[in-house]
Parts: sequence; structure tokens; C-alpha cells
Amino acid sequence: MWGQESGVLLEKISQMGSVTLEYAMTANSSDGRLLMEQRGTLDIQQMSYRITSDLLTIVSDGTTRWLYSPKSEELVICSADDSSDDPLENPFSLLSSTSVEQKKDGSFKVVHKGANGYIYTVLVTSISSKETSWEASYFTLNIDSLPADVIITDLR
Repeated sequence: MWGQESGVLLEKISQMGSVTLEYAMTANSSDGRLLMEQRGTLDIQQMSYRITSDLLTIVSDGTTRWLYSPKSEELVICSADDSSDDPLENPFSLLSSTSVEQKKDGSFKVVHKGANGYIYTVLVTSISSKETSWEASYFTLNIDSLPADVIITDLR
């Protein structure tokens, strides 16, 4: 069954236009240690996306990527990298993974091995289409809306 759904998830999303996915993700080291768990939403519109989770907010307009951590009060701004296989840098790499299984309940389980050796397991629990497109500004992060003491690192 693994691999049979390869591309199905990404194709389904691309046919829907503006899409919201709800997910749960874990990252494990190559020796099996749990490194991270998070739940959240992924909003996609063409090559733009917004990931909102309990740990981070990652926003990309396809050119620039903003990674904001409220817990550490840090914002990193960098160029978007659509060639990266790290799902936090490029969620499309995860969605096009060859290890995709569609469950009987309609959810998708994706297992992705990153170049860093980490194993990412994502359960996409729902996919919904948005009737109207988001404004382009939805896929940028307004720095003025952040607390004044946020540390900003601009790597562009």
C-alpha cells in the first residue's frame, strides 16, 4: 500500500485551489528518539503557505519565509526554498512524499525521511477547500503585529 498513493495527496490539494489541512506531526531522530510533536493547520494557495501550530507559525509567499516562535520570542526571515526536503522549510516536499497511505477514514499518513536523517510522520486528518482565495497579505507576516521584544534575524 505504501507508495500507491504517491502524488495523490498533492494532486488532490492542487485541484482544490485554496486549501486548509489539519495535521498531527512527529519528528524522530534516525535512532528513534522523539524530537518533536506538533498539531496544527496548513493553509495552501499555489506556492504560498501558512503553517500554524502549537509551536510555530511559518508563513511563505513563495519568495520569503517567516518562521516565528512565540515561546522563544524569535522571528527568522529568509528566502523561501522550494528545493528543500525539510517539511518546516518546504511543506510541499512532505506532501509529495513517496510514502503516503490513504486510510479508510479518508485521512492520509505520510512518512518522510529528511536529508538530516529525521523521520517525519504526519497524519493529515482533514482537507477542506476555501471558497474564496486568501488575500496575498495572508501569506506574509506583519512584523509590526509582533511583541516589541521579539528578536528578529533577517537572513535574506
